[in-house]
Amino acid sequence: MFDFLPFGRKKPPPANLLSNLKGATVWMHELPMGDTFAAHEKIIKALSEFNEKSELSGLDRLQVLMHIDEGAQELQNNLVRQYLLNPRMSRQMESRLWNAIFAFNWQMARAYHIFIMSYVGDPNNSEIRHEIPLITARAIRHFALQAKWRYFRYEAIGGKLWKHVHNLYRLAEYEEFDRKHFLLYPQCQHNSSCAEEYQQLLCLDVLNTNSLFPKQIEMVDLWLDSWAATIKLERTYDPEQHVFCVHLGEDKGPRRMRKPVSDGMLRFWGSNALMARVTQVKEALRNGEAPAKLGLGEDCRLPACLEFIDRIAQQWASSGEGRARRKQERITKVKLIDVIKDYLEICAMVKQDNEALSPAQQEDEQKVKISYEEMLDVRLYGFVTQRTQAKLEQAGQPSQGTVQPLQTGAHHERWLMENESSTGFGATVDAVEKDWIRLGKLVGLRPERSQNWVVGVVRQLALLESGQRKVGIEVLSSKPVTVTLKATKPRHSGYTIDGVDAVDVVLPVSALYLAANNEDKSGVSLILDSAEYAPGRRFELSARSRSYSIALGAVIEKGDDWLRTSFEVLKKH
Repeated sequence: MFDFLPFGRKKPPPANLLSNLKGATVWMHELPMGDTFAAHEKIIKALSEFNEKSELSGLDRLQVLMHIDEGAQELQNNLVRQYLLNPRMSRQMESRLWNAIFAFNWQMARAYHIFIMSYVGDPNNSEIRHEIPLITARAIRHFALQAKWRYFRYEAIGGKLWKHVHNLYRLAEYEEFDRKHFLLYPQCQHNSSCAEEYQQLLCLDVLNTNSLFPKQIEMVDLWLDSWAATIKLERTYDPEQHVFCVHLGEDKGPRRMRKPVSDGMLRFWGSNALMARVTQVKEALRNGEAPAKLGLGEDCRLPACLEFIDRIAQQWASSGEGRARRKQERITKVKLIDVIKDYLEICAMVKQDNEALSPAQQEDEQKVKISYEEMLDVRLYGFVTQRTQAKLEQAGQPSQGTVQPLQTGAHHERWLMENESSTGFGATVDAVEKDWIRLGKLVGLRPERSQNWVVGVVRQLALLESGQRKVGIEVLSSKPVTVTLKATKPRHSGYTIDGVDAVDVVLPVSALYLAANNEDKSGVSLILDSAEYAPGRRFELSARSRSYSIALGAVIEKGDDWLRTSFEVLKKH
């Protein structure tokens, strides 16, 4: 009777608020938008509770779901940008972001699928009939986003996901709305359809060779927003046109056509129109057109972007000269292999190999050696700290420029190698224990019974259902040489300590010299810490009692904290 005071009342749970569109709108406005992650977690929790009431599948509830989906798009995009802009984030942060984004797409796909199944059960009396084309396309997209985020982690796409997507496309075909175009979300810039959403996933899966970075996968997915429209799935096989096929009754993705088969569940498509579109984009880029104007996004930066477009086009191309093939045949061979993951330790162990080859060290080379502790200080702070100097003095070591060589030992792991070729190695490792492994990671390798360390890069990753990870490593050099670089002109920091510029003292840094490679026609190059690179920057290079003045050239490739660059010898001392 007197229940008009708000004291002691509890706020209705999200499940009650989300029973109608008005309540959902109020609830969305009350989300903590200043905290993207917290708001996103609340949405995921509300969707989970929403899906528990799956027996309620009327139009009002569908409108609530679609409103949440539309309202959460900007939050989702913010989290995706945060994930892609921080490739070196901690494993804990990566896992937290990945799971939040994946969970949203999983809950949304589940929710839309519930409504679609209720329609399939009684299509004639369904009050959501007019919304089925749109929510089917959205469901396909959310399933496709789950697949993409598994690609980011080099995981296999589960058979259940493929079955769901195939069945949704079959429904669209059966109801004859597979090519009906509409605006998928109010924020979208162009129309889409169930067929285009499905084709986009198929095209992206063809590129799933476990050798692309997440940012590269995201970039291609953006391009396919418009490129996927060039593909048309057909029921009848044409050997002159079709390159790929997908079986709608299997729990597998697309595959390249090998032998023609008569099966009503097969759908075929060719890549001629797609390749023509790619060629058109490449020509526009070469003629000076801005990548953003062509819809390629801000991450498409020339000339690397052109090379990347060529690389993915090879995977879509019909069989022949343009298709990417393995450079060297792999041979099954089981042996132990030592692995080093730290850049400075790689340099140290390669240096030991070099010194074993030429034991007579000259005094001028000794003058440029610095301790591991000093080099670490320079990397972290830009100068050698007083604490490090005091530590070296207590240990009986002179400081700055006259200390002993780098540490003679290095922490290494031991893997069981499964196969090798003339250009690399393959191994299967424990995914949890070896969670530092990432695509593009620089490593030092020494196979058993080998006398020296080689330098390689992780080129392929695949997470297996067993919890193990398959790793493919390309060897950049079988005989690297550790060299010392000393900048000829210090970079001034703009602040001083005790009247001395913090980086005015030029300390040498370690780099790896790679000889010219006749196989891939690459010239001599250097691998160094990416923080030390600037185009044209000049160094004094010292190695094996010899000294050269050099200038850095163009970047050949980049890793997480290293890069490979060409250089020009200006003068020999």
